[in-house]
Amino acid sequence: MDLIEREIAAIVAEVAELDPSVLVPGARLPDVDVDSLNMVEIAVDIERRFDIRFDEEELAGVETVERLAELARAHGATVA
Repeated sequence: MDLIEREIAAIVAEVAELDPSVLVPGARLPDVDVDSLNMVEIAVDIERRFDIRFDEEELAGVETVERLAELARAHGATVA
């Protein structure tokens, strides 16, 4: 995982109250009990952390930390 993926994984773990170890590369968020309400909060936290904005349509069907990181990068997210 790169830095953006690690920060997003930390956000996911905190919001969904998960042990970060379950967020191994390729882990599907629905399989670790991240629901749609969690996803909304996760998206908002990612937007705040990286000062970006997602479109709701983009987030539909996102199932992995890697995909969230790809979207964040596409919107200009960087780690200083």
